[in-house]
Amino acid sequence: MLGPLRRAAVAAGAASASAASLRQFQCAYHRSNERLLPCRDQEVSYGLNWAIAGRGVVVKDKVFYNLEKSELQKGGAAYTECLSGIPLHVRGNVISGIPDVSRAQFAKLLKLVTFHLSSISSLYVQDGAVGSSVECDAKVRVISDNPSAVLLLSNILWKTPDRSISHDTCPLTIYVASSISANVRNSLGSGSQYANGFAAADIERSSLILCGKAFADSAMLKGALSALTAPVLSARGGLPFPGCTDALPALSKLSPGQAAYHFLAGYCDGKFIPAYSKDPSPLDPIALANSLFSHLKEDNTPTYLINAKSSGKYIDGKEFVRLIEVLLSNNLPDRKSEDIRVGELKGKYKSFLSRKFGKYLPKEFSF
Repeated sequence: MLGPLRRAAVAAGAASASAASLRQFQCAYHRSNERLLPCRDQEVSYGLNWAIAGRGVVVKDKVFYNLEKSELQKGGAAYTECLSGIPLHVRGNVISGIPDVSRAQFAKLLKLVTFHLSSISSLYVQDGAVGSSVECDAKVRVISDNPSAVLLLSNILWKTPDRSISHDTCPLTIYVASSISANVRNSLGSGSQYANGFAAADIERSSLILCGKAFADSAMLKGALSALTAPVLSARGGLPFPGCTDALPALSKLSPGQAAYHFLAGYCDGKFIPAYSKDPSPLDPIALANSLFSHLKEDNTPTYLINAKSSGKYIDGKEFVRLIEVLLSNNLPDRKSEDIRVGELKGKYKSFLSRKFGKYLPKEFSF
């Protein structure tokens, strides 16, 4: 009789020890996921850690998720000095003038960066979006070793609802490795321009790597995000915004072919920037213009060109509202004769587009 009782006691003790060990593990795991909503701490923490692991980063100790700006500042985040001229390397860019990075180079760099982030005790994960429309935005997840980088990126990205990243089909990942070794920071180049770090983007992977203080160059950052999100935004119906010129009337109604023509030329302040895209991009300007033409024609969408310049100066908010009111009232001014400046501009358009795109310029496009 005593034998079975002893065995039962031993079994009960083992079960109790196992349960205690499990509780200790769960408590430790919970501590590694601070600032998660109390009602779903464990569910979110497991999901978040698995999601980050899917991006190559294993959480070592703590991960701070979607902190508010005030919370980031309490944790030591600060607005750093703005930088410019940080080198950006892009894989998949079709616009010349931007340094390239090979598939092998990016894969090696990504491996080094994810290894570095996996060794950091406190990681910061922030979700956001490029574009304010839920229907045609691009979701972004930031994985950073630096709260200051997250603070800056929070000013660039739109806020997005919790879990929206997990439901998105093609989210973008930004890896911030501000404290990575100098050897890695010099892996794509050397010299004074690489002293503060560099950025590397792979459009196919939907990934952006920011090494050193690259996160402090907002102009470069916006250009990189523009390139990476272009395929997603285009597929979801988003397009770049046009510029302005003094030669055109303040308000004009355009046909789909005219709208596509002006969009393709990208004329702004005396310069032609095809599809208004001066940043690196994987999208062919002709394809973008054709997409715009098709959308406008198929949906029979009324299209207008508002010139934001008058007498060499940008119009103010009141004048812009007035032009919108004129547009909505369908009381557009008659254009009986063509201004000589418009004629000259038309010639510039034709010359540039013929030289740039030649036989590929669709016949439906016109000034």
